[in-house]
Amino acid sequence: MRRPLSHTISLPKGTAYYTTFDSSTDFHDFVDDQIQQLSTGNRKAFQYLDARTLQEIQGQTSWYGSPSPKSIDDLITHDYFLGMPLLEVIRPKIRKQLEHYLKVAKDKILPKPKMEYNDKGLGVFSFDRASMGLYRLQPTLATPPIQKHINQMNIELDRGNKTTIIKDVYAQIKDKATAFPALQLYITAGANAHVNGDQLLYVGLACAELTDFMESRGIAIGVNIIFETHFNQKYTIGIVRVKRFEDPLNLNALLLLSSDPRYYRYRGFKALIALSNYFGLIIPYGLGSSKKNVGKQFVQATGANGFVFEQSYSMNTAIKEVTRIITRYTQNLTP
Repeated sequence: MRRPLSHTISLPKGTAYYTTFDSSTDFHDFVDDQIQQLSTGNRKAFQYLDARTLQEIQGQTSWYGSPSPKSIDDLITHDYFLGMPLLEVIRPKIRKQLEHYLKVAKDKILPKPKMEYNDKGLGVFSFDRASMGLYRLQPTLATPPIQKHINQMNIELDRGNKTTIIKDVYAQIKDKATAFPALQLYITAGANAHVNGDQLLYVGLACAELTDFMESRGIAIGVNIIFETHFNQKYTIGIVRVKRFEDPLNLNALLLLSSDPRYYRYRGFKALIALSNYFGLIIPYGLGSSKKNVGKQFVQATGANGFVFEQSYSMNTAIKEVTRIITRYTQNLTP
């Protein structure tokens, strides 16, 4: 498999070792490959992770969210967001909390772009618009009667030539000068050990709402997940892209990697061990800890010019992060 490039950069509490992945598939392939070639120290850390995980499962802890897993296999094979059944319950609550701010932002700060249609081939072809005026070029009044019958059957069978009476079938933004710049979003995954499993769910759900709000206004948004830990004055960091600017949002990938306790507290921990091994570091059994604002510090240090959604463990703090990012984005639009 392709070996990702390793980089180092100085952060306030030590040196950061980091690498990037173009997709979650590349990330998972990397982790599986590295786990097979762990150093002695990192292999012991991985064995300790398995032993501790088994102990947590047997204690029916809420550390992995609800419901509790029944075995380590449940964690190894977990690839679907744990909170998906709760999505339609939690999402309206988040939207309600955001309603006041979004009502103001909807029209006054970030209005949705207006579309115009043309017949010059500019923009994207709109089949829905063209289909409103579709008709068939069939001479239904032709003689003899048998020909008229054949022509009518061709129409009903959708055969023959078709055209539309609507000519302006290409759509483009009315005033491209008012189009907004793209937004690169970074989400800090996971949480420290004292955080209850279900508290992790809000980050991804709030980020999904932020993505929907921005893209509905014609703002291209890229989404990246930051896996990180800190130990012995060193950071281990992996950046996983889950959405390119031009791609539709894969909701499950965003939610799974950013805020699923069942995923993060086994496969995410496994990734931290694999990353540390790749950088030539020995991760302690406790896997280090997450430092406050490390995402913001990392993005600023690398000059990535992105917005960071830090760890948030309640609906209110997640909503504050959404409004903070929207506010900063709109402030940056001001000359």
